Amino acid sequence: MAHSRITIFKAWPAFRAVLLAVSLATPACAYDVPLTESSIRDAYFLGKRTDGLNFDFIAQYARLVPNLKQGDCTSDVRIETPFLQAAKHAREAPNYSAQDAVKEFYGKPMTFRIYLDICYEENAPPNTVKFKIIQNKKVPTPLSFESTPYIEVTDFGYFPPYGEQITLEFKPEEIDSSDLEILIDTPDGQHGETEFDLQALR
Repeated sequence: MAHSRITIFKAWPAFRAVLLAVSLATPACAYDVPLTESSIRDAYFLGKRTDGLNFDFIAQYARLVPNLKQGDCTSDVRIETPFLQAAKHAREAPNYSAQDAVKEFYGKPMTFRIYLDICYEENAPPNTVKFKIIQNKKVPTPLSFESTPYIEVTDFGYFPPYGEQITLEFKPEEIDSSDLEILIDTPDGQHGETEFDLQALR
């Protein structure tokens, strides 16, 4: 787990740096849950295509929160729908067929994931970032919640916590294809927000 976190931290700043410049393409279908056999096959072939899960596609599932930052560290929010999870799994799994994907995901419980990487001050205190997820004037209840200090690792070593990393999981049936709004408040009085149009994402 620690190794994977370090890898993500080293790669993610470069990804964030160009997010604002990406022109987002809109997929043909909206967020669909539960995954049908057809949508699982779509996810499989997207994952297996050489240019399937390219930068432009992945960037649709991420948003910068530019008014929450500390130095060069800018906050961002990412989501992972069941469709995107199935596509990523297909990309990474060796000797994996479309039939394998259908067997693994069809009718099986999955989650809708939200990742908050919130930077706002050096030596940020733990477990103090407040957030609210809103859809259709309702606040869905997460299945799970995890918070860890946002510690960035660079070639120069470890830096003190810049903020907080939060991972949320929801039952996908509680999320529909309408706008998903995310409000963020830091303990020093800063506020940020972003939203995802799930009608434009699978």
